[in-house]
Amino acid sequence: MSLTLNNRPDLVEPAARLLLGAIDTGDRGTPEQRRILQMVITQVWNRPDIDIEAITPLPPEAVGEIFDDPIAARRVQMILVLLEVCRHPLTTEQVELVDAYALRLGKDDAGLELARGLVNGHRDDAIAHFHAVWEDAKIELSEETLRDRYGDLDTCAPELAAELRRMREFPRGTLGREYVEFYMEHNFQLPGEGAPGPAFFVSHDMTHLIAGYGPSGPEEVALSAFQLGMNDNEMHWVLFLLSLSAYEIAALAQGPVEFTAKGSILERSGAIELMIEAVNRGSLCSGDFSVADHLALAHLTIAEVRERFSVPPPKPSFPEFIS
Repeated sequence: MSLTLNNRPDLVEPAARLLLGAIDTGDRGTPEQRRILQMVITQVWNRPDIDIEAITPLPPEAVGEIFDDPIAARRVQMILVLLEVCRHPLTTEQVELVDAYALRLGKDDAGLELARGLVNGHRDDAIAHFHAVWEDAKIELSEETLRDRYGDLDTCAPELAAELRRMREFPRGTLGREYVEFYMEHNFQLPGEGAPGPAFFVSHDMTHLIAGYGPSGPEEVALSAFQLGMNDNEMHWVLFLLSLSAYEIAALAQGPVEFTAKGSILERSGAIELMIEAVNRGSLCSGDFSVADHLALAHLTIAEVRERFSVPPPKPSFPEFIS
């Protein structure tokens, strides 16, 4: 699975022209938007011959005639939303321009709705609506064996925390041991010790370890991009939107205890490259391990789990990010 255009190479150039048109509010896009667009074209769609400085924008009225493949259209719409929220500040002109393209590609989208709300004076309502969408996705992304008991729990569950802490008895290098060490290293509360949605954080942080990303803002965005590369379903799309909302546009402050929303995180050196590389790494996996039974895999080494799901090894060449 990937964010390629459903094996439609004939759609890459029109998609590039569409996306360029959607960010051109008179400036051909911001530097951040142009960097992301060029990297998507070059590294995700494998067309280094297309230079956004040398192509002409595609007008919105031409979109419906060209993008008749619903899978390809949906993936272009996802990139549209990514580029939209990477304009700072987000403007009414940008949102209306993206809508002119996006709504010709298919259904409305949680990301499009959030962007509209952020610029039309209904920020609180938009955030509340997105939270409701996220709560549904969070259930699907929670550890399945813990979902019924701990999915919506907002209070302490010491028995769960104790069960997880016992995995520290496993050898170093195993998924279970490294999961507990991850919490100890970053001074996080174990699921069951107070953070809401403990079943989600068991699954989410096991996925962190298997994919090889830390808990900094750029790595959280990269992890959600990795999952979208593995499987571009709606729950992974909403998780990616959550990451962008929390770290790129500072719209949401929901998450682990003491989490503070940030903004423009993709402007940090190496962050865009990390996100694009994550999409490509995720697309090479043989299965979506984010929804696996992680507790049943906890006795295996992380290397063995990665081999089971054909996870490409993390590249150590990116800067060390600070949350």
